[in-house]
Amino acid sequence: MIKKILFKDIIFNNLNHKNFNKIISKKGLFVFPSGPGIASIDTNKEYFVSLKKADLVFFDSGFFVLLLKFFKNINVKKFSGYKFLKLFFAYLNKNKKKKFFVLTQTKNFQNQIRYF
Repeated sequence: MIKKILFKDIIFNNLNHKNFNKIISKKGLFVFPSGPGIASIDTNKEYFVSLKKADLVFFDSGFFVLLLKFFKNINVKKFSGYKFLKLFFAYLNKNKKKKFFVLTQTKNFQNQIRYF
């Protein structure tokens, strides 16, 4: 099975929920781009650069997965951000001593860092 796909200089990782324990042990930025997000990378340069610089980019878009299958005959696994969050919260529930940071952007507090 194909492990990685290079699309417009973005490396997509073909991982699924069975690889979660390996994935969560890595540090970095994990990105789950949507179909509309992928479609807008030619016009949204900031989004494109963030996808390029991410440590892991997952196949969250079912539409992108279908396009790869039908037009390129490439089979990849869809790993949704929702599924990842569900597994991640279960992981945090079991490993209560783990800590993580969340970076949020709001109108009132730009780039506010929250510690959990």
